[in-house]
Amino acid sequence: YSPGSEAGDCKRPAGKDPSRWGVEEVVWFIKDSDPQALGPHAEAFRKHEIDGDALLLLKSEMMMKYLGLKLGPALKLCYHIDRLRQNRP
Repeated sequence: YSPGSEAGDCKRPAGKDPSRWGVEEVVWFIKDSDPQALGPHAEAFRKHEIDGDALLLLKSEMMMKYLGLKLGPALKLCYHIDRLRQNRP
C-alpha cells in the first residue's frame, strides 16, 4: 500500500523541477499539499490547464478571481507555492 494510490491518474512529481510539471502533477501537488482545504479545488486547476509554469506564476488574487478559491485556501496554496519556489533545483 502506498499513501497516494487512491489518487488514480495523478502522477507524483518526484524530484522534478516544478516548472516542468504537467497539469496532472500540479493536481497531485494541490491534493497532497492540503487534502481537506485544497483537495476540493484540484479539479479547477485541471479545468484551467494550470501546469507547473503557470502554478509558479499564480497569485492569490488570480486564484480567487479565476479559480473560485476563497481567501483562506488561496493563502494556504500561496504558502505551498512559495516553498516550491525556494526549493527549486
